[in-house]
Parts: sequence; structure tokens; C-alpha cells
Amino acid sequence: MTVKLALMNIKKRAMDYMVLLAGLVMSVATFYLFQTLSLNRGFLEEMVPSLSMIGFIFQLGAVLLGMITIVYLFYANSFLLAMRQKEYGMYLMLGAKKQKIRQMMSIELFALGSLSLVLGVVVGMLFGQVATGSLLSKMGLTSNSYQAFSPLALLVTVVFFALLFLLAAIFNGLKFTRMPLLSLLKETESGEKHQKKSRFTFLLTIFSLVLLAIGYASLWNLKTIGITGLVIALFTITFGTFFFFKALFPFVVNLLKNNKRFSNKQLRMFTLSQLSFKASALSRVLGMVAMLFALSLGAITVGNAFNSYKESLLQQFPYDVLVYNPKAETLKEIDQLTIEKKQMYQIKQVDNQLYFLESELKAAPLMLQDGFGFEGEIKPYTDIKAGDRYSFDTNSDLEFQIVMAFQRLSNPYADYLANSIYHVVDQATFDQIKAEPQLIHTYKIKNFTDSIATLEAIDQIENGGTAEAGMLGSKVSAYVMVDQFVSGFVFMGMLLGIAFLAMLASCLMFKVLSGAYQDIARYQMLHKIGVQKKALERSIAQEIFAVFLIPGIVGTIHVLFGLKMFELLIPEPYAYILIPFVSFAILYFIYYIVTVILYRKIVLPK
Repeated sequence: MTVKLALMNIKKRAMDYMVLLAGLVMSVATFYLFQTLSLNRGFLEEMVPSLSMIGFIFQLGAVLLGMITIVYLFYANSFLLAMRQKEYGMYLMLGAKKQKIRQMMSIELFALGSLSLVLGVVVGMLFGQVATGSLLSKMGLTSNSYQAFSPLALLVTVVFFALLFLLAAIFNGLKFTRMPLLSLLKETESGEKHQKKSRFTFLLTIFSLVLLAIGYASLWNLKTIGITGLVIALFTITFGTFFFFKALFPFVVNLLKNNKRFSNKQLRMFTLSQLSFKASALSRVLGMVAMLFALSLGAITVGNAFNSYKESLLQQFPYDVLVYNPKAETLKEIDQLTIEKKQMYQIKQVDNQLYFLESELKAAPLMLQDGFGFEGEIKPYTDIKAGDRYSFDTNSDLEFQIVMAFQRLSNPYADYLANSIYHVVDQATFDQIKAEPQLIHTYKIKNFTDSIATLEAIDQIENGGTAEAGMLGSKVSAYVMVDQFVSGFVFMGMLLGIAFLAMLASCLMFKVLSGAYQDIARYQMLHKIGVQKKALERSIAQEIFAVFLIPGIVGTIHVLFGLKMFELLIPEPYAYILIPFVSFAILYFIYYIVTVILYRKIVLPK
């Protein structure tokens, strides 16, 4: 009988449970996906071989997601309990025992938890398989190292969420047992508690700001601190965010409410009273939403920031086309390009000894990288003379960069020549070298990205049509390979961003719409005393706008500081933030409009 009654209650409250279920399914799916990725070390090393700590980063992501999930589950659970308390009080008045009601509550919770766990793992596996399959396809790679089903990831996910649901059931039972019947019947009519002591609010605010400052400083100086900075930032920013909202949100709302010049205009007093009435629970939700906002926007922004790889690549290759003794077919393809600059060099090779003419290197200087890594700028180098000899067997940074400049003139369609030694000679010495001279043609063209098809045709002609794109040493080959790599990570960032956005939507919508039923009587009262419908609609829009805006601002600040740590991986992580920021803002605004419309339909008189 208890089981049947519990299932009937779930069916009766299907809409409320569906919102909670959607959030839990996305939480389980995303948590399982992070666990699976962190445990598929072979796959991660294939995808990002330059970042050895990538598995650890995904584990940190799973920890952060777990912390957010704990807050979300316990908040949603306590809110559902509060929403049902009057109903439980009626059961007690009709003679039901508290023990039976506790059993019913536990059955409802475990039924919901079991369903969300099963659906979440299935969605996580499908999501991971589709995401990695699409990622590999866009990158032009094949790999069998990723396993969507991981027994260890499944075990960690099941144990983690089973413990959460067990603790939630215990919490429900203890809270329900201690509540008298009158409190159960009148619970929904009382406001939420908030801090009254300004000293406590001040100290908690300072503490939260200190935690956030430590977290931001750790991210900003990650190059110096190392992996420890990530761990520090994870905990300080997460706890700092929750403490910040817990301390300031109720305080600021009451401060505005007490400012008569501000609050006495239009329906602001009613709007602020609504926020004040819900301030305590809202502060917890807004902290969680701010973190999910940062994760969602951050995933999309970082994925899009991988586009800077392509720009960096274009800068690192000083020659758009480089061909040794070009064939007639190659010259025909080159004629189709818009040439901005053309240079030619003669070269002779004897074993690993390569000879260049001083006069040609004076007329068309070597292109030298000024510095190392992504930040190095390519500049012409003229301080070169006959008799100079260069090889990798040197301790000089300048000579190393000169050798690299000579390497950029290597034949992209020939095998790599190890231990090359480069000589700069005059014309007389060059003529005496017993070897056939080769002629190097280099071109700088207009609109490189618009000429990909022609450049790939040149690659195929010079290599006899035997090599795949990305397998040669030409600029276009490297560009195609990086473009596939970037497309994959942009796609992955979008998928993760959408997953976090779905969690965010579920959390915020659950809070706003579930509380709407308690607000019906207040809006009906205002309507009866003559308040116009437009004024009520404006009040609703302002109240929900505040709930959306504040975590959005905090989450954006988190992202702006968080992008700093990706300088270890991405050339210019801040260069491509405009499009994802604007796109995300539009999606977030659409979600706000939808929430306002749904809320109005519930609370406003028909």
C-alpha cells in the first residue's frame, strides 16, 4: 500500500518531478562522462599528447561537478519536502503514522534516484560515444581506445549517487520527524530565514572575497604554481561563490527594500518582498547556477578558442607555398593563385651539408622566429655572411633559431634530413661545389584560407598523389590537420557547454517554477485590489531578471579568470571570446523569456 501511494504521489506531481528528474539525469550523465574520459587515458593521450595532466583535469572537473550536484540534490530534495509538507500534515490528521510517511518519502526518493541513475548512465554512454565519434570524425582520425562503458566509471557513479540519495533520505526522515503537525500545515505560508547580524554578513562577505581572490590569483599564475593552482582554484572559487551569495544576496535585497526612494516606485516593494521572502534558498541556488553558468560558458568559449591554433599556424609558416624545382602542372596551379610576394633560392646538397648563396639570403632574408612558442613573431634576419655555418649542435638560442629558419626552406615533399648542416657561401664557392643546384620557389599569397583547394592540388602533384592531407610538411597540409583538430574541440566544447546549460536550466527553472504555485494567491490579491496586469507582468520580469542576471555576472567573471589557465594549451584563449559570449547571452536571454512566460501562465489570473 505504501509503495502504491508513493507511486501515485509521483504521478500526481509529475511536472515537478520531471524538472528535478531532468536535472538529475544530466548530472549523472555529465558526471559519468567525466569519469569515463578521465579513465580512458589512452584516448586522452592520443587526442592531447602535449598535455600529460589531461586525465587529472577531467578528474578535477568530476569533483567540481560532484560538489555542485550535492548542493543541487540537497536543495531540490529539501524544496520538494517543503512543497509536500502540507500534504504530509493532512495524512497525519487522517491518522497515518510518521513511520509510514517516512517510508513513502524514501520510496519516492529512491524511485526517482534509481530512474535518474539508469537514464543518466545510458545518456552518458550515448553522449560520450556520439561526442567522441563526432570528435574523431571532425579531426579525421580513427581510434578504438575510447570505451563508452567503463566498469570503474559506472561503479564510481553508482556509489556516489547512491550515497547522495541515502543521505537525502536520512535528512528527510530526521527533518520530518522533528516537525510538529502545525508547522507542517503552515510551512508554505512562512518566509525563509535570512541572516540578521550585520557583523556575520560582513565577515562572511570578506571571507568569500578572500577565497575568490585566492582562486583567481591561482588561475592567473598557473604557469608558476603548476597543477597545485588548479586544485586551489577548484575549492576556493567554488566555496567562495556559495559564501558570496549566502552573505550578500539577502543583505542587498533587504538594503534595497529599506531604501524608500528606490522601493516605493511602482511595484518595486512587492518585487523586493518576493525576493526577500525567498532570499535564503535563492542564495544557495544562485551560487550553484553561477558555477554551472561558468562551466557552460567556459566549455563553449575554450572550445571556440582552439581556433587561435589556426591563426598561430598561419603566422608560424612564412611561406604559403614552397616547392623545389616545380613541375609544369604545379606552376599551372600556382598561376591560379593571387601572388603577393615571390622569392627564389638556389641550394646544393652534399649528404647532410646544405649550401646557400649569401647574395640571395641578403636579397631575400631568412625568416627568423623572435622567441619561442606561440608568442614568437616571424621576422627577417639580415645579419648573415659568407662563411657562416649553422647546425643544431649549438648552445646559442640565436643560432638555433637560424637553423630553424633554414629548416623552413626544407623540401616539404622529401624525407626529413637529420643532422643537417647549413653553409652560407659566395658565388665562387657555390660554383665549385660538385652537386646539381636545385631551385626553391617560395610564394606569399592573398587569402590563404580561400585557396585551400588549389594548395592541396599542388601537394598532390608534387607528392605524386600518394599522401593524405595532414601527412605532408607543407603549410596547407599542417593547416588542414590543425583545422580538423580544432573543429573537433570546438564541437566537444559545444557539447559539454550544452550539457552544463541543461543542468543550469533544470536547476533555475525548478526553483522559479516550483515556487510559482505559492505565489498565485499573492498575485491574485494584487489583481483584486486593482493592480493592472501589465504592472504585474513587469514585476515578474524584474524579479526573474534579477535571479538570472546576478549569477550570470559572477559566472562571466569566473570564465574571464579561468581562461588564463588555458594559455598553457591555447595560443590566445581571449582572442575568440566575443562570438561564444554573445551566442551564450542570446541563449540565456531566450531561456529567461521562456521562464517568464511559463511563470506568468501559472501565477497571473486567466
